[in-house]
Amino acid sequence: MSEMLERSEMQHIPERNSFPVRDEINFRDLGGYRSADGRTVRWGCFYRSGGIYKMNAQELVFLKSLHIRTLLDLRTKEEAAKKPDPVIPDVMILQHSGVVSDGGDEIDFSPAGMKQLGEAGLTQIKNMHRYYQMMPFHNEAFHILMQEVVSGNVPVLFHCATGKDRTGVAAMILLLLLGVPEQTILQDYLLSNFYRRDVIRRHMEENLAVIRQHPEREALLQLQHGVSPKIGREILETIRKTCGGYDRYFEKEYGLGQAEVEKLRNRYLA
Repeated sequence: MSEMLERSEMQHIPERNSFPVRDEINFRDLGGYRSADGRTVRWGCFYRSGGIYKMNAQELVFLKSLHIRTLLDLRTKEEAAKKPDPVIPDVMILQHSGVVSDGGDEIDFSPAGMKQLGEAGLTQIKNMHRYYQMMPFHNEAFHILMQEVVSGNVPVLFHCATGKDRTGVAAMILLLLLGVPEQTILQDYLLSNFYRRDVIRRHMEENLAVIRQHPEREALLQLQHGVSPKIGREILETIRKTCGGYDRYFEKEYGLGQAEVEKLRNRYLA
C-alpha cells in the first residue's frame, strides 16, 4: 500500500470532499488551489471526474445544478459507446480520447495485461511510465480542453473512466497554466488514491498472496486502480526537461505566450 496518500498529504481533502457524489467517482472542483503569486483558482470553473455514467439519479441532479457549459469525455470512442454518458440539457458534449499512441502501443491495458508477472510485468510497468510521460505532448484531447478554457466556455467538466490518469494529467496541465506550484499539483494528482482508497485496498487484499511472491503485481495494481507519485513527478519533470520550462511548454504546445497566459490567469484566479 506504499502509494496511498500519507496523512501529511491529505490537508486539502475535507474541502474537496463536500460534494454529494460517492468518493469512487473521483469528482472534484479544482478551485481553491493557491498559485505561486498568491492568488487562488476560482471555484466553479473547472471540474474533474471519473465516468459520469456511474452517477446515480441524485448525483446527476447535483451535477445539473453546477450549470456545466462544456463536458469533455477523454475516453476512447469504444469506451464511450459501451458506457455512454447521460444526456445533460444545455451542455455541449465533446468526446475525444486522451489516449496517446507514443509508448502505448506496447502496453496491454486489458485486465490480463495488467496481471502479468515476472519480466513481462516489469516490462509493462516500464512501458507505462514512458507512456504517461508522453501524454502531455501532441495530445489532441488536451488541445480541445485548452481551447475551451481560452474561449471561456466554463464551467467545464472533463473526465475519463476513473478520473485519475487521462483526467489527472489534464488537471496537471490546467493547474500549471494557472501558476499553481508543483507540490500542490502533485497533491491533487495523488488525491485519486484517497478517493479510490476502497477500490485500491480491495484489489490489494484480493491479490495479497500473489504480491508476496511477485511485488510487480502490487505496482501494476496501483497503476490500474490508483496513481503513482513517481509517475506524477516524472510527468512534470518530462515537461520541464523537454521544453526547457513550463512557460516554454505552453508556448510550444499550445501557442500561448506569456501575455496570453497572464490574461488567462487574470480571468481564472482571484
